[in-house]
Amino acid sequence: MTVGLPPAKQDIHIRLDRDILEWFKAHGRGYQTRINAVLRAFVQTRERGNRKGAARNSARR
Repeated sequence: MTVGLPPAKQDIHIRLDRDILEWFKAHGRGYQTRINAVLRAFVQTRERGNRKGAARNSARR
């Protein structure tokens, strides 16, 4: 669980495939927040995987 303020947002320009954007928009308001949540989940999963890989590699030494 994270306590505190969420990270600051930064305005960017991003190009997405039309079908992906339409899918998020079709699910109602807040589509940008949902896109951000999906990207955050992806990053966190990758970070966990990297930590596990590093632990395995150091255990092999």
